[in-house]
Amino acid sequence: MAVLLACVLLVSLLGISFGAMPAWGQEKSVAQHVDASSPFQLTALRGNRKVTRRPTTTKPAATTAEPAEPVIATAPVVAPAPAKPAPPPPPVRLVNAARETELRRFLPKVTDPDTQAMLDDPRLVFYTDQEIPKAYQFFDGAFPGVHAVSYNISANNSEPFGNGNIEFPWGTPAGTHRSPGVTTFRFFLLPKDDNGQTRPVAWFQPPDGSYSWIFPIGTVFGEVLGVPGSDGKNYTFELRTRRRETGDWTVDVFRPFPTSAHLVERIKELAPDWKSRDNLVKFISHLEGPQKLPVLVLADQQPVGRPFVQQAGVDTLPSLEDDALVAKLLLTTTFRSAHGKVWRRGSDGVTTAAPTTQASFHVVPKYYDAGFVEVDQISCMRCHSTVSKSVDNFNAGRDWYGKVRGSDGIFSFHPFEPSSISYHGYSQQVEMRGEFVKGKLLERFDPARHPNRVYHTLVR
Repeated sequence: MAVLLACVLLVSLLGISFGAMPAWGQEKSVAQHVDASSPFQLTALRGNRKVTRRPTTTKPAATTAEPAEPVIATAPVVAPAPAKPAPPPPPVRLVNAARETELRRFLPKVTDPDTQAMLDDPRLVFYTDQEIPKAYQFFDGAFPGVHAVSYNISANNSEPFGNGNIEFPWGTPAGTHRSPGVTTFRFFLLPKDDNGQTRPVAWFQPPDGSYSWIFPIGTVFGEVLGVPGSDGKNYTFELRTRRRETGDWTVDVFRPFPTSAHLVERIKELAPDWKSRDNLVKFISHLEGPQKLPVLVLADQQPVGRPFVQQAGVDTLPSLEDDALVAKLLLTTTFRSAHGKVWRRGSDGVTTAAPTTQASFHVVPKYYDAGFVEVDQISCMRCHSTVSKSVDNFNAGRDWYGKVRGSDGIFSFHPFEPSSISYHGYSQQVEMRGEFVKGKLLERFDPARHPNRVYHTLVR
């Protein structure tokens, strides 16, 4: 008994309490405090690799040592290097570098800074009828496919063309159908998305099996027109632009002399002695003096659905009788917007949008008819709204075939491989142009990739 009392006394003195000893399984180790049904996992990082540990309720082996704390990786966390973006595709070029340099020399300087910046953009894609040959679609006949406008597929000897893409108003740039020697080249510029990537043209197939395409909002097309000089060189006299907007295209035309007053002012600047030169006195008198403009009507010959009928005054410029001065006027004058401008108003109130001439070399081409085409959306869309329409809409009784060339308001562009174009009337396999596809300028329409706010058809 004495021994027992001594032991109790010793425990009491040491302050040991059996009730304070932890019960088995209640050790507050982090790894053991999680129930197996817990919805989360413990995750540690080893180097750059994630290691996931699932919760467990297994009892640790009996030991007299202190319970081990969970091991936590102490190595510095290094985020994986971001993936390098794919290199951009090489610029799409339909003409070689030497040819592009040559064409760029014909781009005029313009007063509008946004247009000038666009003209200076290295991403412009230049082309002529050689790089993108004129072609139309015919998919509702015996030889469906893409056909050259130059080949007459009609078997009727009285039919001169077989399609609606050679005669007025579809065959030439507006106003030049009677003008000899006018040259033209074109370019386009596609917009970029928020990530700096070029938005492509999107193509699709309507139910009739033909092909259509949509240009993204912000696309710009340009056309440069040249007049032949007496020295055999071409001189730029007009720049036309079209910018794709929501439901429409905004248009502009840049000329060295949008109004007669601009031309008079420039002649006096370049020839300060003009009063002593009879030819210039006569010319300036024509522009500054009162003139009654004769009124004519320009119209196509289709029996129904006529795309172009317009009445306007005609101002025929007399010859300057100085080809060197004409060349200087065209080469040294900064072009200005002619949007909404009137070239001149006759003494009887009749107006015209541009002059014409019978001279072989002038500031406009011989027999130029742009005076009938006002520079605004409504005037220009009269013809451009006919793209992709069947020619039967204009003359169902005529033995001609297919559609008016182009899509989405643009005549000159199509996405087909040149080898897809038939020059003999028989069908060719239709393929999309490889340069456009490889350069990511052309994709098949996908509503997930081509949202309606950027890609939609025109409002007609």
